[in-house]
Amino acid sequence: MNQYAKRANETGSIYAADIEDLQNRLDEIWELSRQSLASLAAIR
Repeated sequence: MNQYAKRANETGSIYAADIEDLQNRLDEIWELSRQSLASLAAIR
């Protein structure tokens, strides 16, 4: 995130590829979170 913020501050814009990459990474984080929560819910 810091690298994207730095680039945006330096250039005054952000590229579509950067936004797409961030979205993909966010999707991965959400999926891992869902998996973790499902695993925790299964513990009884």
